[in-house]
Amino acid sequence: MDTQEHIETSFQERECFLIIENFALWEGRVNTTYLRNILGVSRQKASDLFALYQHLHPENLHYDASLRGHVPTDEFSPYYASGHIDDYSQLLYRSGHPEYLSIFETGFCYLEAPLRNISPKLVQPIMRAIRDKLRIDIGYTSLSSPEYESRIISPHCLVFDGIRWHVRAHCGKSNEFRDFVLSRFNGEAEFEGPASCAAEQDERWNTWLDLIIQPDPRLTPQKRRLLELDYQMENGQRVIPVRAALVMYLIQRLRLDHYDKTPEAQQIIIEPECLKRVSHYLP
Repeated sequence: MDTQEHIETSFQERECFLIIENFALWEGRVNTTYLRNILGVSRQKASDLFALYQHLHPENLHYDASLRGHVPTDEFSPYYASGHIDDYSQLLYRSGHPEYLSIFETGFCYLEAPLRNISPKLVQPIMRAIRDKLRIDIGYTSLSSPEYESRIISPHCLVFDGIRWHVRAHCGKSNEFRDFVLSRFNGEAEFEGPASCAAEQDERWNTWLDLIIQPDPRLTPQKRRLLELDYQMENGQRVIPVRAALVMYLIQRLRLDHYDKTPEAQQIIIEPECLKRVSHYLP
């Protein structure tokens, strides 16, 4: 077996094991039909992949004849799946037929936000600049400057905030690190030589904060306890590590960028002392 074939086979095995664990974990049953439909492999190949997983991790699954599939044991522990429901939802969305795959027959709905249409031709030079640590000259527009203007930037990371893609980069015009909305770039990018600054020099990017959230204290103890369970809080709080450069986006995703008059609408808040500490990094 040559090196390329070995890499491809290993990748297929890992992908197969991820599918097995996610459906066993979230639906309580899995069989070769899942592998055949998602991976598009033959019945024999699916059986071989499933048998390999069983050989490597015999403690995780056992066959249940009444369900016509393998179910997780009491000792089940995922080796490849993260244990997050997002992984499971992505598999259903990827299949295109979630109602066929789910044994519960409850259907599955994946709500897509109106994401910006990003051209691969736009992303390619940015990714090259990140990879090769280059500076690029590209057109950009913003709410403060609605006309396209040339910007020379040294990008070091693409960031997805849940709604939009951003480029974290050093800006030659402002001589500081900033976030640029990816969909607002336009035109042909031109490479301008080595990057002027590297990620290691991005202070806010390399500064980590603990965003501490807690239930709105105006709520009743029963309602606060419910929110503690929703957000997996300990001792009434949840600590979320986040880069200082990205804390604003996290606050927006949690809908904590404004304060509602009613506690039922607000639900959670940023712990007051924490808010003082992170306010330095907010607009």
